[in-house]
Order: sequence, then structure tokens, then C-alpha cells
Amino acid sequence: MQQTIVLTWQLSEIHGWGLVGLHTALHLLDQGRTPLLAERPLLDALRPANRMRVEPLLDAQQRLAVIVRQAGDNVLCLEGTTVLQALGNGFVPGVAARLRGSRTVGVIAFENTLFDADVLGRAQEYDRIVVHSTYNLSLLTEQGFRNVGLAFQGVDPDELAPAAAVGRFGDRFVVFSGGKIEFRKGQDIVLAAFRRFRERRPDALLVTAWHNHWPGTSASIAESPYTPTPPAIGENGRLRIVEWAMAHGVAPDGFIDMGVLARDQLAPILADCHAAVFPNRCEGATNLVAMEAMACGVPVILSANTGHLDLIREGNCLPLSRQPSLPDPDGSRRGWGESSVDELVEQLDRLYTDRAAARDCAEKGRAFVRGERTWRAFARSFVEAVD
Repeated sequence: MQQTIVLTWQLSEIHGWGLVGLHTALHLLDQGRTPLLAERPLLDALRPANRMRVEPLLDAQQRLAVIVRQAGDNVLCLEGTTVLQALGNGFVPGVAARLRGSRTVGVIAFENTLFDADVLGRAQEYDRIVVHSTYNLSLLTEQGFRNVGLAFQGVDPDELAPAAAVGRFGDRFVVFSGGKIEFRKGQDIVLAAFRRFRERRPDALLVTAWHNHWPGTSASIAESPYTPTPPAIGENGRLRIVEWAMAHGVAPDGFIDMGVLARDQLAPILADCHAAVFPNRCEGATNLVAMEAMACGVPVILSANTGHLDLIREGNCLPLSRQPSLPDPDGSRRGWGESSVDELVEQLDRLYTDRAAARDCAEKGRAFVRGERTWRAFARSFVEAVD
């Protein structure tokens, strides 16, 4: 008999964890396996149709919340369930750390590759671990873990319906870059490359969606050899992205910051873009924003390292293949790569000069993501990996 699956993190449509939980819950409902939620969903961040399907789960969630509060600091075991624990770097559990099931499965996409005794001890507490990239799977296998599942994250094709370009940016060559600012994501490399690219192509425009819901974590960008200071945090709690870009040599007429994008804004904006760039130093999963750009038919430039390797197929993107390792004295950045600014400029220029080849790349990328990397496919493989 299949066990009830308990999701211990908050469902939403504003970040990766929320989407993983939401689409898993929707799939389980489709299968007649009602999940149990340990956290109240962020209902305001769900599309109406998804909110309607999730709302019937709230009564059971509230009852479980009462039981968890009554348990206090004691471990609470829910017999007959499989509890999914959301884990951060170092295999540190989230808010429901004391909630266990007949089986307890750790779910993780990690970038910190340090496996000291404490990390290994925490990882070994789980009956099974499920990851979202071959990169993470290989690292765990090297450490002797055998009960590890793999499920690739995806996109929602209905949400990313093809949109017609409307020329909102005029006749510029538009380069898109998305993802929260941090050293790992490589926005510093984007700025350095775009400055050089625009010297060749003055009609180029960089459009970004770099805001970070946890702005303090953006301080790590100061590790960069290109940007010695992180963006300031304004009085409204938002990163001062434009000011930061200008301070690093990007011309005011060559840069637009889109702020925090709602889910329904992404596809229309990408429809007016000619390239999307992701020179990330590391991805523990496979990069949701990159997949969304591919699904929208934008030719994508990807660093050929870590989780990105699971997205790269012949002709479906332009890879950044020069990936020297970063300094790693303690083993916490195994597999991380430093994308070449020169190579990124070269790849942008390829897309600029050969629009037919760019369209072919975009179409192959779109077909790959929409055919193989959907949230529906993810949820099916994820639940199978859990079971």
C-alpha cells in the first residue's frame, strides 16, 4: 500500500522549492493520493486554478500544525507516511526538522560540496535522498550513498505559452539575464562581458531580473574579480540593481532592470529578447530561469558545468566550454567552473551576426524543454523516486 506523502516546505510559485512542492502536490492529487502539507501554502502566490486545487488541503494542514506545536522540541513520527524533508547546503533540514515518517526522504539541490563528518552524519539520517541533477547524484555516489533518486525539474508549458514580440525595447539587440544576484550565479561575468559586447554592438541592451528575495545573500558577489562590491540595499529592502550596474561601467542607455517579475510577465518579456545568458559558476539543480528562457524560444548561452550539463544537448544552446576550476581549499566547490568573459562575448556575437542559426538553436532548445523537462514529467519521476 502506498504511503501518504508529507511535504514539509511551503508551496508557492515564486521560487524553486515552492514550485517543486506545488507540482508534486498537484500530481499526487491527480493520482488520487492526497498529500499532507506541514506548511500553509502561500496562496497569494498561486495562480487561481492552482489555488483552487490546493485549498482543500488546508484543513488537514492546520490540524497537523497543531500536532507539531504540541510536540514542541520532540521528534514527531507520523506512522504510515513518507515525510519529505527539504534540505539546504550541508544537508541541514528546514523548519520541520523534527517531523519524521515511517520513511523520511531528504530532498536537496546542493552547491556546497564539503562532506565532513557532520555533513555525512546528517545525510545518513534519511532512508533515501532525491536530487535534481546528475552533478549532485555523482557527488553522493562518490561518497558511498546508494539509495539516491534523481528527478529533473521543469517548466509549465501552459504558463509559458508562445508570445508574439511587440518591440517593447525598440529595435535593440536584447540580452536577458535572470536569477538572484550572488557569486554562484555569475552576474558579475554578465556585466563584464556585456560591457565588451556593447563596444562592438552599440545597439545591444541588457535586460535583467536579478532581484533577490533574500537581499543579504547578494553580498557573496563581492568575491568576484570583476565586481568588488555588492549592490546596496535600499530603504525599501530591494537591491539597488541599476546603481550597481552603472558603477561597474554599464551605460545607462544599455541597461534595464525589470525588478521582481510576476509569473505571467516572464513569457511576454522573453518574447522580445534575442539571447539569454547564464554563465553560472554552479547549479545544484538545472536552473529554472534558463529552462524558462529555452521554453520561450530564446537562444540560451549556458556555462558547461555542474547542473547545467543536464540541459546541454547538441545544438539546443550555446555552451561556455572553457571552465577552469575555482580555488577550492576546503573542497566546498568541487565541480564549480569559471566561465570565460571572452567566450561569452564570442557567443553573443554569434547570435548577433547569424540570426538564422540563432533561430535554429532557439527552436531546438524550445523542443527539448517542452518535450522532456516539464513539471508534469518532473512530478511523475519525483514521486517514483520517492516511492
